[in-house]
This record gives sequence, C-alpha cells and structure tokens, in this order.
Amino acid sequence: MKPLIYLGFVKKTHGFKGAVKISIENSQAKFYQTEPLMLEVNKKVVPFFIEQISRTDAEWQVKFEYINSVEEAEEIAGLSVYFESYDASNDEVWVHEAIGYHLIDSKLGEIGEVTDVVTKPGQDLLEITLNTKTFFIPYVKELIHKFDHKKEIIYTDLPEGLIDIND
Repeated sequence: MKPLIYLGFVKKTHGFKGAVKISIENSQAKFYQTEPLMLEVNKKVVPFFIEQISRTDAEWQVKFEYINSVEEAEEIAGLSVYFESYDASNDEVWVHEAIGYHLIDSKLGEIGEVTDVVTKPGQDLLEITLNTKTFFIPYVKELIHKFDHKKEIIYTDLPEGLIDIND
C-alpha cells in the first residue's frame, strides 16, 4: 500500500442523500477526485469512492458511493480522512498530475492542453482541448514517450487518425 497523507476529518452530514462535510486540515495536499478517500474505521483505513464533490480550501462536501441516507452518513462522522500518495518516476507522471500539461506530438506538433482525466475500468483517457475542440487520447506508455515536468509538456507519438476519430 502507498503511504497515506492526512487530509482532515468528516465533520458532519450534509443534506438528505448521504453527503458529508469534510473539514480540510491539509490544504496543501494534491488530491484528485477519481481516487478514493481513505477513512479510518476501527484503526484500519477503508477506501470510500467519491460520487460527487464540491471543494473549497477549508471544507469539502462529498457524496460517497453506497452512502445514500443521513443515517449512513452519520456513521462516518468524526472519522479521519486520508488519501494515498503517489510516486512518479523520472519518466512518468501520475495520470492526474497531467492536467494542465500540454501535449506535443512528434508528427503533429502541439495538440492541446490536458483539461481532464477520464478514468474508465482498464483505461485512463486524457481529455485534450485545443481552442473549442475537445478530444480524448488513451493514457498508455506506447503513445507517451517523455515528460518535461518543468515545462509541463507530454511528448507523444500518436497513430495517424487518432485525433480525427473523436470528430
């Protein structure tokens, strides 16, 4: 298991559909909503997947999957909240760190900026926006050759027609 980073605690319930408010005590931590939050239940961490989230620096409103009532949400009130850290090597970037990076292809030149990451079972997709056009590129090692973390650039070698498939 990856090391855990403390985020805060479940403060109270919010609304009638099982959402909770999380008090954020570590606003410097980078967390991406496609990853589960880890709640400490009986001195063991348990993953809770996020269905919906609204965030500010001091407090998050979170609706977790499978928690659908005020009563269920009350059961997790007061629990400490963590998330898993990541370890990016020199040649890779954790997929959600790619948001904001620019894609430059070996044949096509600049393609656009990564505006989101869509996580599907077995495959992450980078959502790329250029002007008003949005398209998706699979996040796989075969297509991505190099990362320049200082300039926030991802260098790719995309197969011909991949970008046109999204039209």
